[in-house]
Amino acid sequence: MEDLPNLDKWWKDPMVLISALLPVSIWLFMYLYLSIKVAWISFPCGLLVGFFLWLIALGYENSRMANATIIGVAINLLFASISAYYAFF
Repeated sequence: MEDLPNLDKWWKDPMVLISALLPVSIWLFMYLYLSIKVAWISFPCGLLVGFFLWLIALGYENSRMANATIIGVAINLLFASISAYYAFF
């Protein structure tokens, strides 16, 4: 059996990076291809994707991935709130 790489650092763990960046990338995709006024809808999408990523992290008992998912969804909420401000105010 091949030895697994040493993942002491969080930025070397690809699952942590995917969990943190996927909800934010949904907002970025909507912002770039639609508009900032429409990108507020990325929060429910990012929340749903984040929920399933969080369940995967819990299933694999990867607490670092679970925490990164929560951080990614929180950043998505921040960006979606900015978009909602532009859309409704």
